[in-house]
Amino acid sequence: MNLMDPYLYDDVPIVRNLLGIKNEEELIIVEAQILIASLLDIDSLLREVDFFDISSIQKIHYHLFSMIYDWAGDFRKVNIQKGERVLAGMSVQYSDYKNIPKDLIAVYEWAADVKWNHRNPDLAADFSQFMAKLWKIHPYREGNTRTVSIYMKFFAQSQGLDFNDQLLSQNVSYLRDALVMASIGEYSETHYLEKIIHEALASNNQQPFQSEKSEPAKYTSIGEYDVADYQEMPFSIHKKTNKMPDAED
Repeated sequence: MNLMDPYLYDDVPIVRNLLGIKNEEELIIVEAQILIASLLDIDSLLREVDFFDISSIQKIHYHLFSMIYDWAGDFRKVNIQKGERVLAGMSVQYSDYKNIPKDLIAVYEWAADVKWNHRNPDLAADFSQFMAKLWKIHPYREGNTRTVSIYMKFFAQSQGLDFNDQLLSQNVSYLRDALVMASIGEYSETHYLEKIIHEALASNNQQPFQSEKSEPAKYTSIGEYDVADYQEMPFSIHKKTNKMPDAED
């Protein structure tokens, strides 16, 4: 039985869901189908979203996942970790669950001071930083990468920026590993994320992305790792969740 993680079923390590699915592969398939369906009518929601307010990412997560999780839109109540192969099995240090609202507010305040147009010579870097800052908080028990990716697509749209979100969805494994590499504090390597974001922000005003560490044109690798064979590991409860709830995760 799982005595630590209230989001999992007691008898199987599967996230509790409104459909009662206890098979991981089935849950992944159903989640994907529901996500596609929810995107069909998301435009009406976005007209009411303030993209510089903490409620924006809550509304988007709820819209995407409310048909499958009863906690959709609610910030997680536990600390989480996940081994990452590009970090030699270590985890990104996500926000402590008690600090999620505060951390999100700080990110949105930072974003409100950025010039979100192509006259900004650092647009791709700023856009990448915004995405990585939101993703590193990981406000939800599941669905963070999908929620943040969709948020960034519509954020770009709200700012009048052309954004090729299909490039990101076609290279989702690369994107996730790039987010990992951009979210490890003083050791962050942001060039992987900036490369794909620069291409996604289509504009004749931008110069080709230049980096000494730039990868080949196709997004097939992060460092020494081939992202084509990526297998995502499940989240687990961080050991500090119950012992030190006020400590930084």
